[in-house]
Amino acid sequence: MKYTLKDLINIDKFKNITEQFYNLTKVPFCLLDNNQNVIFSKGDPFFHNQKIQMSQERHIPIIIEQEHIASFVIGASINKEVIADSHITHFKCIANLIEEMATQKLHLKKIYEQDSQMNAIKNHEEICLGTILQNMPIMINAIDEKGNIIMWNRECELVTGYNADEIINNPKAMKLLYPHRPNCNDLLQNGHDFRDWELDITCKNGEIKTIMWSNILHSIPTLGWSIGAIGIDITKRKRMEEKLKQTSTELELIFKAIPDLYFLSELDGTIKDCKVNSVSKFYVPIEEFIGKKFQEIVPVPIIKQFEKAINQIKTSSAPVLIDYSLQLDDEIYYFEARLLPLFEDKIMIIVRDITERTITTELLQKSDTLNAVGQLAAGVAHEVRNPLTVIKGFIQLLQQEVGKDKEYLSLMLSEISSIEKVIQEFLSIAKPNAAVFEPKSLCTILENVVDLISTQAIMKNIRIALNMDVENLLIECCEIQLKQVFYSILQNSIEAIQNGQEIIINVKKHNSTEVKICILDKGVGIPSERIKRLGEPFYSTKEKGTGVGLMMSYRIIESHGGKISIKSQVGKGTTVTLFFPIYNGDSVGDISPNSM
Repeated sequence: MKYTLKDLINIDKFKNITEQFYNLTKVPFCLLDNNQNVIFSKGDPFFHNQKIQMSQERHIPIIIEQEHIASFVIGASINKEVIADSHITHFKCIANLIEEMATQKLHLKKIYEQDSQMNAIKNHEEICLGTILQNMPIMINAIDEKGNIIMWNRECELVTGYNADEIINNPKAMKLLYPHRPNCNDLLQNGHDFRDWELDITCKNGEIKTIMWSNILHSIPTLGWSIGAIGIDITKRKRMEEKLKQTSTELELIFKAIPDLYFLSELDGTIKDCKVNSVSKFYVPIEEFIGKKFQEIVPVPIIKQFEKAINQIKTSSAPVLIDYSLQLDDEIYYFEARLLPLFEDKIMIIVRDITERTITTELLQKSDTLNAVGQLAAGVAHEVRNPLTVIKGFIQLLQQEVGKDKEYLSLMLSEISSIEKVIQEFLSIAKPNAAVFEPKSLCTILENVVDLISTQAIMKNIRIALNMDVENLLIECCEIQLKQVFYSILQNSIEAIQNGQEIIINVKKHNSTEVKICILDKGVGIPSERIKRLGEPFYSTKEKGTGVGLMMSYRIIESHGGKISIKSQVGKGTTVTLFFPIYNGDSVGDISPNSM
């Protein structure tokens, strides 16, 4: 054939149409002539300026009068592995139209040689182009210079419910479709330069849909278009985005409401994201976690725990729970971390502050132990005291009759008296004296105790400084028992420090309901492994101590609704912190330490 495809049809028009299809579907393609040269292409660089090897691509031939003059070559979509049937159908449709137009134009060329004949072909091309636009599987809309809609294809009808007859050249069409945009000036102003422009359109049934418009051409004068645009109904996508946004907002609110710290981590320990309600009790500022590994932030012992847990997840893909402690601002806090395996080698780590729970559990265990030991001590004391009384009586009788070696009998009586004293302490654990609770001035109680113990302090040249930020602060208590507690603590401090040093007592409100008393010394200190056992029955840091005194102090503090905390460093000293509820008119009750 002496004519090429370019001689028979307007290649540029089909190029524009197919390029717009590529912009929507990302399906690469090219148009080849009968010599396998590229006429135009879009997408895969393999199609550009070289001859195409017919291998993996789908070829759609264009045949004019039984002669193969061109072919469409279609590649797979960027995000798909195979060529979709709908894509092949689309290009077959275009190929058929090209064949029809080219065949008719070839016939016209043979019949007409004059300009009038060429105009007829041009008009036919426009009709064919209009047919293509009408049947495109996307919305196509066109507006003339006056703002009237002059193109409304079948996809527009399907999406909106309005037929072309109801929209085309209807001066009220804009008000029907865009009741909230009655003036189309903004549409015209953006008409020559817009892409992915989202507009809400009102359908015939009243439903609001979101259409994303992009302009096709600046102008197609032959069709009388001022604006040409293609549109995609993205209503479902927008609703999904809104739902996802709402879900994300709800999750954020949940994260803020739950007092936990959430980490999103990779298997190598790199932290990708974290969310937290409160950052006051964590090792470093929360923003310093992002992008770093746990190994760079937290202490080595804890890292080993996390590494072990992550290795367990790698092998079992099951959740792992670990407990650890951190020292923050001179306070020991306890945490529980739950590691949950996610998809794509991610781990969700939920960290919870369990300090209060841990301390409460320890106090309950200690209280149960004290009660059990109290009952045991009472039983043992009774069983020992009765025979001891008999022995003591006979020794006293022997003292009256024996003239020689009386000093041995006196020594025996002295030791028996010591045993009786210990037995009496045991009995005091099980049967303490009933205590009457009354509102008392805490400052007055402390001043009395300091005056009482000052004689011992003066003998060692030790100064006791009492600093009180509150005055006339009342607590409901048994005054004698509280004095016993404070006296015991101060006596331990005096014994722990060297001559000439100082003991500091600070009293201040901890909050609106509690008062805080701190007793500090710079004595020898207590090893950390021994601090945990303080308050246990019969455990003492003193060589000849029974541990009963401190145990009784714990029970008295507990019976007053108070708390005690002991912190110490060897060689630096000890701090004993006590908390008691401030009296507000509600009675604690007339109870004894044993009733707790």
